[in-house]
Amino acid sequence: MSIRKKLILSYAAMVAVPVLLFGLTFALLGNLIIKDVMPGASGGNKSEHAFPFSSIRDLFMGRTELSSGLKFVAQYDPKLLTDPTFLKDTEAKLEQLESGIIVVHNEEATYASPGLSAAAILSQVRKGTTRQETKHPGPPSGNQWEAIPYTTPDGTTGMLIIVTDMDPVANFFKQLFPLVLLTVLAALVVTNGLLTYLVSRSIIKPLYALQEAAGRIREGDLDHAVKLRRQDEIGQLGSAFEEMRVRLRSSIGAQLQLEQNRKELLANISHDLKTPITAIQGCTECLRDGIADTEEKRQKYVQMIAGKTTEMNRMIEELQLYSTLDTGKLPFHWETVDLAEYLDQMVKELRHDPRLSGVQVSLSLGSRVSEFTMIQADRQKLHRVLMNLVDNSLQHMKTDPKCIQFLLGQQTDGKIVLELQDNGEGIPEEALPRVFDRFFRAESSRSPGKGNSGLGLAIVKQIIEAHGGTVEAASRNGEGTTILLRFPLLEKEAYDETNLNH
Repeated sequence: MSIRKKLILSYAAMVAVPVLLFGLTFALLGNLIIKDVMPGASGGNKSEHAFPFSSIRDLFMGRTELSSGLKFVAQYDPKLLTDPTFLKDTEAKLEQLESGIIVVHNEEATYASPGLSAAAILSQVRKGTTRQETKHPGPPSGNQWEAIPYTTPDGTTGMLIIVTDMDPVANFFKQLFPLVLLTVLAALVVTNGLLTYLVSRSIIKPLYALQEAAGRIREGDLDHAVKLRRQDEIGQLGSAFEEMRVRLRSSIGAQLQLEQNRKELLANISHDLKTPITAIQGCTECLRDGIADTEEKRQKYVQMIAGKTTEMNRMIEELQLYSTLDTGKLPFHWETVDLAEYLDQMVKELRHDPRLSGVQVSLSLGSRVSEFTMIQADRQKLHRVLMNLVDNSLQHMKTDPKCIQFLLGQQTDGKIVLELQDNGEGIPEEALPRVFDRFFRAESSRSPGKGNSGLGLAIVKQIIEAHGGTVEAASRNGEGTTILLRFPLLEKEAYDETNLNH
């Protein structure tokens, strides 16, 4: 649920809950208070009323009905006002309704309900005022009366005064309203306080978690995960924060690894450069000091200097090439290449290479290879890949006969596979997953004096991936190594259409 919906619901609850509590409190307190202040309000079992206004309604309706009946008697049958039986029956009803009557005949009170002061009420009636008119604004209280004049059949005049006691109703409201007001105020305070606490806690608590995580990151601790487990906006912020933390940790880890690789590279390059430089220095000292006193010795030292210089130049060239590949600034010159034909020419070239003297180089086409072996490639970069792989094989072949075999196969997913197999000493199992990592060299692969910078296979991987392919190694220690290169084949239909247009 979003924070906006939570706030809307909390605001609605802040209004709805107090209103509901107001209604319930008004009903409960009303039922409790009315039993004390209006003991005879309904003339029956007051506990039957579920709402306090029921008793008040019954009280006023009863008074209205009785008043109408007495008015009718005074107007059409005033003799009943002198009948003791009628007055006794009427008095019983008046008592239930907290009311009474006074019968005045020839200016004298002939009957008054118990508890009423006839003289005092007559005095007020003659003055034309009522008890209500002497009170401050508010619920009606005290005695109220209504004077009904009448004339008897014998021509005499009289007056019926109906007196009603408003104190029970006034006392009811005087007690009820303060209690209800206090209850509503308490409900507002408790409801708003509780909802404010819950909503603010649901917002502030995860913010504290994010603040703590930010502090840990500031101190360099990137291992503390941020797990809010929420679906709202703060949960989305927490997810983004956690993703940032993971990426930052990965980035820093990669940076540290890169820095470590650079240090290893410097150590390796320093070691490998120092070896040929030491040899060159030794040769020059021999030439300078006259140790090479014959032409044959001088030529030998000059050849050693040339060889060591070539090794140093190759290491420097690999560093430059890898740096250019890594930054993506090395241009590729793409053209359509028949891989089978290209490999056939490559194998013929290698057979005449002096460095491969005594090495058996062969090419085999798998049974699944079709006549169509066209790929998109940069001939020069592809040549560099194969030469790096061949050089790597040469460095690790120690026993005769030495064999390098190219095997071309084809997969069903539109890719063609080139395998380069040798019978060298192989790669240790623990080093196999990292042979294509930049600056990585297995300890057994360090061959002083061979110009091995540890970048040859990394360069192979960069170039093959630029061709849209993949590279992997398979090897068993002491049984040789196989490098698998996968290239995407061109679509034959598109190739044929292109050639037809040309």
